[in-house]
Amino acid sequence: MTAEKFNIAGVNFSSIHVRGSHDWVFVEVSDGDGHTGLAELAGPGAATEIARLTAEYAERLRLSPPTDESEVVSVLGLTVAQLEGDRKMATAVSALRTAIADAQSRRAGVSLTEFLGGEKTDSVKLYGNLNRSMLPDDDGPRDRSPEAFATAARRAVSLGYEVVKCAPFDEARAPFEEPGLPEAARAGVDRIAAVREAIGDDVALFVDCHSRFDVDSAVALEITLRESNVAWYEEAVDGIEHPDLMKRIRERATMDVAGAETGYGVAVFRRMIEGGVMDVVMPDVKFCGGAGEAVKIGRILESFAPRSVSMHSPSGPASQLASAHATAAFAYPSTGEPRPLEHAWGEAEWRPSVLEPPERIGGGSIYIPDGPGLGARLDPATVARRGRRWSL
Repeated sequence: MTAEKFNIAGVNFSSIHVRGSHDWVFVEVSDGDGHTGLAELAGPGAATEIARLTAEYAERLRLSPPTDESEVVSVLGLTVAQLEGDRKMATAVSALRTAIADAQSRRAGVSLTEFLGGEKTDSVKLYGNLNRSMLPDDDGPRDRSPEAFATAARRAVSLGYEVVKCAPFDEARAPFEEPGLPEAARAGVDRIAAVREAIGDDVALFVDCHSRFDVDSAVALEITLRESNVAWYEEAVDGIEHPDLMKRIRERATMDVAGAETGYGVAVFRRMIEGGVMDVVMPDVKFCGGAGEAVKIGRILESFAPRSVSMHSPSGPASQLASAHATAAFAYPSTGEPRPLEHAWGEAEWRPSVLEPPERIGGGSIYIPDGPGLGARLDPATVARRGRRWSL
């Protein structure tokens, strides 16, 4: 990595409305010499409080320039404990770390994968998350029937995904009055059964529960999920907030237990794996410390627990591309072939146009553009047509 300081000369934000209540929010950080890095903000307040916090941190970094993205936390005078406990702070820091790494790799003339210590690659395998394609759009709620889930799953398989994930438990929310499998989970179980029937036995099925259960109901649900040959049981409870509960679920599970999508820093993910809390952790570049920290997480954990890292990415195209670079950088030959990267397909048909060159996804893979850094930038015409741009 370069030892030259990164002097921030400009910070700009953009947002694009996607559908329903969902927007993609981006930050671009430039060094004044024509090198601009791109990252994505997410979560409540992404375009307001988090953007303002990102701008504040960027100004502090302008006064004390880091030489590498990994120095951002120390230069800002923050601690890992603070970032573990404050998601907005973690999001702002993660975005700046990714954007600086993108800009520095452009300055160095290498891909972000190579800048982060990996070998340049053309593509990264994906798994298909149905959920974004089925969320409410600007016209109101979408069909969430078992038949609609089945149709979406068949579509995902037709697009080349060899793994499909769904989040079917709309009606469930702990605590429940009855013991065992709650009646509120029945509709979700029906949706899962419909997906399994639609995709057949050769496509792996992942299920995301969005932390809607407790230990008793989660254990009962896991037994039921076996009937649909579910391979992956995600976030029955929040494993970061309740590691003891998640560990009890994992000890009874016959399938991979996954989670920790909101964690910051390698330490929290290492605790999840070494403590037997989960089989698979899911760092997200938007929260975990950025692309550089994601690579560190992947390399350390995969070195002693192979296939224990699968990046979380139900995100816009900038975050998706950064996640692909990070996955490639911690992957083979460093640690072997990684688990596939998440892709929330079907949210907006114009999504590829957000980047220049356009995002290219097909056959169950994302193709990484040839060029330095991410290999792509925001397309100004798409931002002007569909969103807005501002500075703080």
